[in-house]
Amino acid sequence: MLKASFLSYSLRYALLLAGTAAFSQTEIYKSNSVVKNFETTSLSASLVIAADKVLFNAADYKIYAIDKTSLQPVWEIYTGWKSNTPPYLHNDAFFYGNYEKGRTRVAQYDLNTGAKRKELPFESLQSEPYFANGRMYCTVLWDGGKLVAYDFQEDKTLWQKNIGHGAEVAPAYRPDRIIANAEDDNWFETDYSGNLLKGKARKHTYIDTVEVFVKEYKFLTHDGKEIMPDFLRKNKIDPLEHQVKRTQSHTFILSEKQLLVLGTNKRKIASLALETLFEEPYFDPDDAGAILTTNAESVWLYCQKQLIHYDFKNNKLLRRLDLTRWNPHQVRVDGRAIWLISKNDGQLYGLDFEPDQQTADRLRVQAERQWEINNPKPVDPKKIEAAKAAQEKLKNKKNRK
Repeated sequence: MLKASFLSYSLRYALLLAGTAAFSQTEIYKSNSVVKNFETTSLSASLVIAADKVLFNAADYKIYAIDKTSLQPVWEIYTGWKSNTPPYLHNDAFFYGNYEKGRTRVAQYDLNTGAKRKELPFESLQSEPYFANGRMYCTVLWDGGKLVAYDFQEDKTLWQKNIGHGAEVAPAYRPDRIIANAEDDNWFETDYSGNLLKGKARKHTYIDTVEVFVKEYKFLTHDGKEIMPDFLRKNKIDPLEHQVKRTQSHTFILSEKQLLVLGTNKRKIASLALETLFEEPYFDPDDAGAILTTNAESVWLYCQKQLIHYDFKNNKLLRRLDLTRWNPHQVRVDGRAIWLISKNDGQLYGLDFEPDQQTADRLRVQAERQWEINNPKPVDPKKIEAAKAAQEKLKNKKNRK
């Protein structure tokens, strides 16, 4: 029997679920990377949408670029590296790991050809880099846990701050300062020249033996407001397990069972109990949710093998797609296409919500060809009898001679 709390949730969101459009999805692409000794439990692979391409870091230590229109491979490269973190994009390049001769380095690759442009003096990029004035600002973990400023032209590190596991948290890059994590919920500020900034905080810690004052909070919103643990608990968000995505106008916070959308000054725009979208109030703890894409009115979520399109402005569920068949490892939404890596076989799949006529015709022809290969036509019995008769006639003719 369902719990009373779940029943109340169901009644509350009955209108939200009413009139939800049902969408099917058609498989339009499947990769054929060769993965030896594939194991679902240890799958390490990632993908990212890069303009007109999909980059797929497969479990065979290669990166494949697939043209989104033709669905044909553009290039492939062997990096000796695989990760659940997708490549970081910047202009006509991307950054990813490269393992060669027993050494791991972050490398810059050409997006159009896959060619390696240069290696950087880091073993890892722990958060998405920020670029300004020919410099790259980033956090690196394998190199000791640091906030780093790197000059591309000079190919050298300009400055660095030892922040330990604070490197696992993406900094906030403001026009005049960088706000970085100094482990736990402690945040400090530095300018883009690496000078530590003084604040009004009373608490302090040490960065490279230098005393620095820190503020204590979980994270900042899109408009720079501090979010405290009590605020998250009040809004049914787990302070320890959540993810955040920011746009210019909104902050999206997702925990295992709750989505919270904030506007300016932490104003609550929407709050959605995710368990109300499912018939059974059961969540698989190993199937973590993800915020995929957002706009001014709606958000795409992946949750419990379901792809959810939610209109937070009008509190309305727009679409819900069941991806259980593919058992996704990672999912991306791009227009009306879905790209995912399946835990079943480690391959990349492309799905279409509602194929256009050209796509439908191409899929039909492919299906017919495959059917003919798998189901060869039986030989016509009349032709068999005619062949036997001709053979017998030829035999009799030879015997008369």
